[in-house]
Amino acid sequence: MSPRPSTWILALLLPAALFGFAFVAAPHSCEWGLSSYAWLGITTLAVELALPLVTEANRPLSRRLLLSAGSGGLTAGAWLGGLVAADFQLLCRLF
Repeated sequence: MSPRPSTWILALLLPAALFGFAFVAAPHSCEWGLSSYAWLGITTLAVELALPLVTEANRPLSRRLLLSAGSGGLTAGAWLGGLVAADFQLLCRLF
């Protein structure tokens, strides 16, 4: 059986929102943008890794771990993709 629709919707909306937030935070990357994007990415990744383990409790553990790894990989890809696509400034002050 497939996962619940609410699990799929949340698992797809969270990385999309994270990717969209990258374009809001990138112009302010030297003030608050980079740190807030990093913390939001860590939080989103933690939620995405835990989501299948919590919502799909009636499924076998191997399936829940596979869903967790897949949604975590999607989030990590969106996180790094947003970092590159939004053109964050990583080195703000060298001297």
